[in-house]
Amino acid sequence: MLNFPRGRYTLGMNFPRKKTTRRSNGGPAKSSGASKSKHSGGSKPGKPTKLRVIGGDMRGRIIHYHGEEFTRPMKDNIRENLFNILLKAVKGSICFDLFGGTGAMAFESLSRGAASAILVEQNRQAVKFIRKTADTLDLESRLRVVTGDTFRLAGNLLAPPRDDTPWIVFLCPPYILWEESLEDLNRIIQLTLDNAPPGSVLVAETEKKFDATKLPQGEWDFREYGGTRLAFIEPAMKCGLRM
Repeated sequence: MLNFPRGRYTLGMNFPRKKTTRRSNGGPAKSSGASKSKHSGGSKPGKPTKLRVIGGDMRGRIIHYHGEEFTRPMKDNIRENLFNILLKAVKGSICFDLFGGTGAMAFESLSRGAASAILVEQNRQAVKFIRKTADTLDLESRLRVVTGDTFRLAGNLLAPPRDDTPWIVFLCPPYILWEESLEDLNRIIQLTLDNAPPGSVLVAETEKKFDATKLPQGEWDFREYGGTRLAFIEPAMKCGLRM
Protein backbone atom coordinates (compact mmCIF):
# COMPACT_ATOMS: atom_id res chain seq x y z
CA MET A 1 0.00 0.00 0.00
CA LEU A 2 2.69 2.47 0.93
CA ASN A 3 5.54 3.67 -1.24
CA PHE A 4 8.28 1.85 0.71
CA PRO A 5 10.85 1.16 -2.02
CA ARG A 6 13.65 0.59 0.49
CA GLY A 7 11.78 -2.07 2.41
CA ARG A 8 10.75 -2.32 6.02
CA TYR A 9 12.58 -3.53 9.05
CA THR A 10 11.69 -4.43 12.60
CA LEU A 11 12.41 -1.94 15.36
CA GLY A 12 15.28 -3.12 17.49
CA MET A 13 17.41 -4.18 14.53
CA ASN A 14 20.34 -2.07 13.34
CA PHE A 15 18.36 -0.04 10.83
CA PRO A 16 20.12 2.02 8.17
CA ARG A 17 20.10 5.79 8.18
CA LYS A 18 17.79 7.01 5.45
CA LYS A 19 18.89 10.46 4.32
CA THR A 20 16.73 12.13 1.70
CA THR A 21 17.62 15.78 2.19
CA ARG A 22 19.90 17.99 4.25
CA ARG A 23 17.39 20.72 4.94
CA SER A 24 16.91 21.52 8.61
CA ASN A 25 13.57 21.58 10.37
CA GLY A 26 14.51 24.78 12.19
CA GLY A 27 14.93 23.15 15.60
CA PRO A 28 12.50 21.67 18.09
CA ALA A 29 9.69 23.52 19.78
CA LYS A 30 9.99 23.51 23.55
CA SER A 31 6.46 22.74 24.54
CA SER A 32 4.17 20.48 26.51
CA GLY A 33 0.52 19.55 26.37
CA ALA A 34 -1.66 18.30 23.52
CA SER A 35 -0.54 20.84 20.96
CA LYS A 36 2.68 22.20 19.54
CA SER A 37 2.48 24.84 22.24
CA LYS A 38 4.49 26.81 24.76
CA HIS A 39 2.50 27.30 27.94
CA SER A 40 4.72 30.07 29.24
CA GLY A 41 3.26 33.48 28.54
CA GLY A 42 6.50 35.27 27.71
CA SER A 43 6.70 34.67 23.97
CA LYS A 44 6.60 37.61 21.62
CA PRO A 45 3.40 38.15 19.65
CA GLY A 46 3.47 36.34 16.32
CA LYS A 47 2.55 37.74 12.96
CA PRO A 48 -0.33 36.07 11.11
CA THR A 49 1.02 34.31 8.06
CA LYS A 50 -0.10 31.79 5.47
CA LEU A 51 0.80 28.24 4.60
CA ARG A 52 -0.51 26.43 1.54
CA VAL A 53 -1.89 23.03 0.67
CA ILE A 54 0.79 21.25 -1.36
CA GLY A 55 -1.16 18.68 -3.38
CA GLY A 56 -4.56 17.33 -4.33
CA ASP A 57 -7.79 19.07 -5.24
CA MET A 58 -7.02 22.09 -3.04
CA ARG A 59 -3.40 22.48 -4.09
CA GLY A 60 -2.19 26.05 -3.54
CA ARG A 61 -5.10 27.00 -1.28
CA ILE A 62 -4.29 28.95 1.89
CA ILE A 63 -3.94 27.46 5.37
CA HIS A 64 -4.32 30.33 7.83
CA TYR A 65 -1.60 30.39 10.46
CA HIS A 66 -1.23 32.81 13.38
CA GLY A 67 2.59 32.82 13.31
CA GLU A 68 3.02 32.34 17.06
CA GLU A 69 6.03 30.45 18.37
CA PHE A 70 3.89 27.91 20.19
CA THR A 71 3.11 26.18 16.89
CA ARG A 72 5.79 24.45 14.81
CA PRO A 73 4.41 23.71 11.33
CA MET A 74 6.01 20.82 9.47
CA LYS A 75 8.21 22.16 6.68
CA ASP A 76 6.68 21.98 3.21
CA ASN A 77 9.35 19.68 1.78
CA ILE A 78 8.85 17.19 4.62
CA ARG A 79 5.06 17.31 4.29
CA GLU A 80 5.35 16.71 0.55
CA ASN A 81 7.67 13.73 1.03
CA LEU A 82 5.37 12.30 3.70
CA PHE A 83 2.36 12.33 1.40
CA ASN A 84 4.41 10.98 -1.50
CA ILE A 85 5.07 7.95 0.70
CA LEU A 86 1.43 7.55 1.75
CA LEU A 87 0.19 7.93 -1.83
CA LYS A 88 -3.20 6.22 -2.30
CA ALA A 89 -3.44 5.14 1.34
CA VAL A 90 -4.97 8.56 2.09
CA LYS A 91 -7.85 8.28 -0.36
CA GLY A 92 -11.11 7.32 1.33
CA SER A 93 -9.52 7.14 4.78
CA ILE A 94 -10.32 8.83 8.09
CA CYS A 95 -7.49 11.17 9.06
CA PHE A 96 -6.62 11.74 12.73
CA ASP A 97 -4.43 14.82 13.26
CA LEU A 98 -3.83 14.39 16.98
CA PHE A 99 -1.63 17.44 17.59
CA GLY A 100 -3.28 19.76 15.10
CA GLY A 101 -1.28 22.99 15.34
CA THR A 102 -2.11 24.65 12.01
CA GLY A 103 -4.24 21.73 10.83
CA ALA A 104 -2.00 21.30 7.78
CA MET A 105 -1.90 17.51 7.99
CA ALA A 106 -5.69 17.26 8.11
CA PHE A 107 -6.20 19.79 5.32
CA GLU A 108 -3.58 18.10 3.15
CA SER A 109 -5.25 14.73 3.71
CA LEU A 110 -8.68 16.06 2.80
CA SER A 111 -7.25 17.68 -0.32
CA ARG A 112 -5.79 14.32 -1.33
CA GLY A 113 -9.03 12.41 -0.95
CA ALA A 114 -9.49 11.49 2.72
CA ALA A 115 -13.18 10.93 3.44
CA SER A 116 -13.06 12.90 6.68
CA ALA A 117 -10.67 14.19 9.33
CA ILE A 118 -10.64 14.54 13.10
CA LEU A 119 -8.29 17.22 14.40
CA VAL A 120 -7.34 17.68 18.05
CA GLU A 121 -5.86 20.95 19.29
CA GLN A 122 -5.92 22.37 22.81
CA ASN A 123 -4.90 25.97 22.08
CA ARG A 124 -7.99 28.07 21.38
CA GLN A 125 -6.12 30.64 19.32
CA ALA A 126 -4.85 27.87 17.04
CA VAL A 127 -8.36 26.40 16.83
CA LYS A 128 -9.70 29.77 15.71
CA PHE A 129 -7.32 29.78 12.73
CA ILE A 130 -8.06 26.12 11.95
CA ARG A 131 -11.77 26.88 11.79
CA LYS A 132 -11.05 29.89 9.57
CA THR A 133 -9.20 27.66 7.12
CA ALA A 134 -11.95 25.04 7.22
CA ASP A 135 -14.51 27.73 6.41
CA THR A 136 -12.37 29.14 3.59
CA LEU A 137 -11.95 25.68 2.06
CA ASP A 138 -15.61 24.72 2.66
CA LEU A 139 -14.62 21.65 4.68
CA GLU A 140 -16.86 21.96 7.73
CA SER A 141 -18.84 18.86 6.77
CA ARG A 142 -15.70 16.69 6.48
CA LEU A 143 -13.64 18.08 9.37
CA ARG A 144 -14.32 17.60 13.08
CA VAL A 145 -12.26 19.91 15.29
CA VAL A 146 -11.91 18.81 18.91
CA THR A 147 -10.56 21.33 21.42
CA GLY A 148 -8.85 19.49 24.24
CA ASP A 149 -6.00 17.34 25.53
CA THR A 150 -4.99 14.58 23.12
CA PHE A 151 -3.82 12.29 25.91
CA ARG A 152 -7.26 12.40 27.55
CA LEU A 153 -9.19 12.10 24.31
CA ALA A 154 -7.19 9.41 22.51
CA GLY A 155 -8.87 6.47 24.24
CA ASN A 156 -12.27 7.43 22.83
CA LEU A 157 -11.08 8.71 19.46
CA LEU A 158 -9.04 5.59 18.72
CA ALA A 159 -11.51 3.07 20.13
CA PRO A 160 -12.42 0.03 17.98
CA PRO A 161 -14.31 1.42 14.96
CA ARG A 162 -17.76 0.48 13.72
CA ASP A 163 -16.58 -0.13 10.16
CA ASP A 164 -13.41 -0.96 8.26
CA THR A 165 -12.62 2.50 6.85
CA PRO A 166 -8.82 2.77 7.10
CA TRP A 167 -7.23 5.36 9.36
CA ILE A 168 -4.31 7.68 8.71
CA VAL A 169 -3.05 8.75 12.14
CA PHE A 170 -0.63 11.67 12.40
CA LEU A 171 1.27 11.84 15.68
CA CYS A 172 3.32 15.04 15.40
CA PRO A 173 3.61 16.45 18.93
CA PRO A 174 6.07 19.00 20.28
CA TYR A 175 9.40 17.19 20.24
CA ILE A 176 9.91 17.59 23.97
CA LEU A 177 6.90 15.34 24.61
CA TRP A 178 8.86 12.37 23.27
CA GLU A 179 10.93 12.76 26.44
CA GLU A 180 8.36 14.10 28.92
CA SER A 181 5.32 12.04 27.87
CA LEU A 182 6.78 9.05 26.04
CA GLU A 183 4.57 6.54 27.83
CA ASP A 184 1.42 8.45 26.82
CA LEU A 185 2.56 8.79 23.20
CA ASN A 186 3.39 5.09 23.03
CA ARG A 187 -0.06 4.32 24.41
CA ILE A 188 -1.54 6.24 21.48
CA ILE A 189 0.62 4.28 19.06
CA GLN A 190 -0.44 1.00 20.64
CA LEU A 191 -4.12 1.97 20.56
CA THR A 192 -3.75 2.61 16.84
CA LEU A 193 -1.96 -0.67 16.20
CA ASP A 194 -4.58 -2.58 18.22
CA ASN A 195 -7.73 -0.93 16.86
CA ALA A 196 -7.09 0.52 13.41
CA PRO A 197 -8.79 -1.25 10.48
CA PRO A 198 -6.75 -3.03 7.78
CA GLY A 199 -5.01 -0.63 5.45
CA SER A 200 -4.38 1.97 8.15
CA VAL A 201 -1.10 3.83 8.67
CA LEU A 202 0.35 5.74 11.62
CA VAL A 203 2.98 8.43 11.04
CA ALA A 204 5.01 9.72 13.99
CA GLU A 205 7.28 12.76 13.77
CA THR A 206 10.30 13.01 16.06
CA GLU A 207 13.67 14.67 16.12
CA LYS A 208 16.42 12.74 14.36
CA LYS A 209 18.29 12.44 17.65
CA PHE A 210 15.34 10.72 19.38
CA ASP A 211 16.10 7.11 20.31
CA ALA A 212 13.66 5.25 18.04
CA THR A 213 14.16 2.00 19.98
CA LYS A 214 11.88 3.55 22.63
CA LEU A 215 8.91 3.21 20.27
CA PRO A 216 6.64 0.14 20.50
CA GLN A 217 8.01 -2.89 18.67
CA GLY A 218 6.91 -3.25 15.07
CA GLU A 219 7.90 -3.04 11.42
CA TRP A 220 8.72 0.65 11.25
CA ASP A 221 9.96 2.54 8.22
CA PHE A 222 12.12 5.55 9.14
CA ARG A 223 12.85 8.53 6.89
CA GLU A 224 15.11 11.45 7.84
CA TYR A 225 14.92 15.02 6.57
CA GLY A 226 17.52 17.28 8.17
CA GLY A 227 16.87 17.15 11.90
CA THR A 228 13.44 15.50 11.51
CA ARG A 229 12.60 11.79 11.46
CA LEU A 230 9.30 10.39 10.18
CA ALA A 231 8.33 6.91 11.36
CA PHE A 232 5.68 4.95 9.43
CA ILE A 233 3.95 1.79 10.61
CA GLU A 234 0.96 -0.26 9.50
CA PRO A 235 -1.04 -2.52 11.87
CA ALA A 236 0.15 -6.11 11.64
CA MET A 237 -1.99 -8.43 9.52
CA LYS A 238 -2.62 -12.17 9.96
CA CYS A 239 -4.66 -14.22 7.51
CA GLY A 240 -6.17 -11.04 6.13
CA LEU A 241 -7.32 -9.84 9.54
CA ARG A 242 -5.94 -7.24 11.92
CA MET A 243 -4.01 -8.87 14.78
